[in-house]
Amino acid sequence: MLNKSEEWDHDAWGTPVSATHLGFAISVFSQRLVEYSLLLGAQFDEEEQRSVLQVWRYAGYVMGIPETILYTSAEDAKKIYDISYKCEPEADIDSITVANMLIKAIPDVVDVQDPKERQQLVTLAYRLSRALLGERLATAFEFPKRSFWERGTLLQYRSKQRFLRTLAGIQRVRAHNFTQLLQISVYDDEGLSYRMPDHVHTSKSISW
Repeated sequence: MLNKSEEWDHDAWGTPVSATHLGFAISVFSQRLVEYSLLLGAQFDEEEQRSVLQVWRYAGYVMGIPETILYTSAEDAKKIYDISYKCEPEADIDSITVANMLIKAIPDVVDVQDPKERQQLVTLAYRLSRALLGERLATAFEFPKRSFWERGTLLQYRSKQRFLRTLAGIQRVRAHNFTQLLQISVYDDEGLSYRMPDHVHTSKSISW
């Protein structure tokens, strides 16, 4: 549908949802996500890290990514990410809008209702995102600039997570994190709704 849509700019964007972009995506959702999680203070042993990559590699295989461009290791995933990132066009109004809306949606995803807490969560998310993505990409996405005193946000956050994990016990923290993931994954009539992929705009797609 995207390929046939008049709204799709083939000259600027190429083939919609190509195997190359899928390969890029799974490298981000696997190896890159693990790397960012570790920087934020999470702990994974080598087997857990390999498991994440194996799950996403299988997902990529099922989605039709040719094995010639399907990563086989963490090193492969890093290489694919680095090459793909260099080939991506500069941020435009669409990517800027999506990047900012994703961050602003975080309070709703974790069900934070208090206005002050919502703003604090969004502010923290912007600071951590800038620290993880780097100044150039964060600026391209028009994320809020950070002051000199905010440059240690990532280190402070990581130190806090490690302290809390030591205080509560590693297994208890892991169990709590897993429970949170399950809660976020539960979609019901009160949350996100599934729609048939019968229109290029999700809002215009019909329900199941």
